[in-house]
Amino acid sequence: MPSPPVIGNVVKEFMIGNTTIKICDDSYRDKTKEDVDRILMNISRNAYEFLNAQANKPS
Repeated sequence: MPSPPVIGNVVKEFMIGNTTIKICDDSYRDKTKEDVDRILMNISRNAYEFLNAQANKPS
């Protein structure tokens, strides 16, 4: 039997139907504002590139 997942620092928990959603801030803990800004910029850039590619995909 697989071991249960390691739980991080849960900052928000809610349910959607029978599914429990846990939001953790492990990626941002102990980071400087500059580190967090860089992480968020990378996420934004990746999301933009993906969505732009999907929007411009030939039908």
